[in-house]
Amino acid sequence: MSAFVAHWLALPPNLRGILWVALSGLLFALLNVFTLIPAQHLNPYVMAFLRYFFGAMFLVPVVARLGFYRAMHTNRLGLHVSRGAIHTAGMMLWFVALPLTTLAEITALGFTGPIFVTIGAALFLGEVVRLRRWMAVMVGFAGAMIIIRPGFSEIHLGVICILISTPIFSASNLISKALARTDSANTIVIWQNIVIVVLAFPFAIWFWQTPSGIDVLWFVAAGLAGTLGHLCQQRGYQLADITLLQPIGFLSLIWNTLLGYFLFFQQPDIWTFVGAAVIFSSALYISHREAVRRANIKTADTRATPEA
Repeated sequence: MSAFVAHWLALPPNLRGILWVALSGLLFALLNVFTLIPAQHLNPYVMAFLRYFFGAMFLVPVVARLGFYRAMHTNRLGLHVSRGAIHTAGMMLWFVALPLTTLAEITALGFTGPIFVTIGAALFLGEVVRLRRWMAVMVGFAGAMIIIRPGFSEIHLGVICILISTPIFSASNLISKALARTDSANTIVIWQNIVIVVLAFPFAIWFWQTPSGIDVLWFVAAGLAGTLGHLCQQRGYQLADITLLQPIGFLSLIWNTLLGYFLFFQQPDIWTFVGAAVIFSSALYISHREAVRRANIKTADTRATPEA
């Protein structure tokens, strides 16, 4: 074992999880950069297929190293397929929005994820959401309105697609966190790529546009960044609680803003950052309340369990 690996393993699991997720955010920002150029002229269905097709190519060595059975084996195939289907829908909407708005605005609106999770838990799971969390939800939506500013700026298709894709990606992330309890990061990412490639293929064929040689190079880079990003993210999910990892997501706004500004001369206005800060504060509070709720449930279950 090398000295670096020994020092890495000596770090607390939560810290390692935070570092993995921070790295994944940078890789996903690079993914946005690599796909932004072909997104100007390629159909989003073709984009989704090519992004995950080339991403799957980088997983072949992983499967070869682990062995087919070990890499693919899971007892939760239905959950993998459901997550892949959900992620496919979110990805296609994302690629529609990508050429229509700035990277900073996309990232800022993406912070509304925990808000939609809270609403979904109340509406579809019957979870009791108390006043303080509903107030946090309202604050989060106020932050989104600060960014969108209806009546003062045009609410274009890109913004609509991001607002629809965000709860979809949130559902995908929650499922991946559940899968991380039983399946390895490699298995989760491999099945994600397989399902998305299979589901996106018919749409890509129907709307097919032949990419140029330069486009292919962009997708190769995007496939590598995206695959590494998902592997890092899943390792982070396995090491640390998802509520602890929420604040790290704010780094994505920094990466995307800097890359958008220096590479594409995108200049988000001050309201994007003000709204992002409001949304992020709301999401952080919701995540904190969720952690408190789960801790209370765990304590109650422990007290209810009779001693042997």
